[in-house]
Amino acid sequence: MKKYKGIIFDFNGTLFFDTEQHEQAWREYVKELCGREITDDEFHYCIHGRTNADILRYFLHNGLTDREIERHSEAKEEVYRRLCMKQIDRLHLADGAYELLDMLKAAGVRMAVATSSGRSNTQFYIKRFDLWRWFNQNTFIFNDGTFPGKPEPDIYLAAAEAIGCEPSECVVFEDMPSGIESAAAAGVGSIIAVASSLSHDFLASVGGVDEVISDFSDSGFRARLLESVSV
Repeated sequence: MKKYKGIIFDFNGTLFFDTEQHEQAWREYVKELCGREITDDEFHYCIHGRTNADILRYFLHNGLTDREIERHSEAKEEVYRRLCMKQIDRLHLADGAYELLDMLKAAGVRMAVATSSGRSNTQFYIKRFDLWRWFNQNTFIFNDGTFPGKPEPDIYLAAAEAIGCEPSECVVFEDMPSGIESAAAAGVGSIIAVASSLSHDFLASVGGVDEVISDFSDSGFRARLLESVSV
């Protein structure tokens, strides 16, 4: 079994299954802004895994100022957080995630998050899920506007550096093709896809994916993952 040194998690749709809430928030916001519906292809190619800046430039225009992007982004995320709070029974990490993160922390495994979410949402997640139990300000890498979003490799390169690993020494968990492409471009050692909203068969067909799981609830999978990481 090949050994790795670190594990990097995407967050939305991977550790937190919130694709439905994000899609609904974008539907509402784009309908209000542009008076039209978002197509399935647009969700697939232009929204999932992308930064808000890229998404807003696609639906509005490339000439948006930073201030306009910030204003529109926060307005959309307010809609998203409202939807999350309306479904409080679903406001928890993915099944088995708590157990896995506790196991990895206890074993001293190096871990990071690499998410396209912006500052306001990451603060919401940190408080709601007590994420500093497993991560810190250095290892929770989010979209702070200093590097391009997925599918560019920069965020995974930054996450690997944050935990003192080469990308090839890391296992990455992702749920969307743009994120998988980002991790593959960064040269990570292994990519495990999480079928939170897309099918197992589809994710298995995406280049670079080594394994597909539904969530983290399989204790055998958790044990096997821990065995593959050297401390």
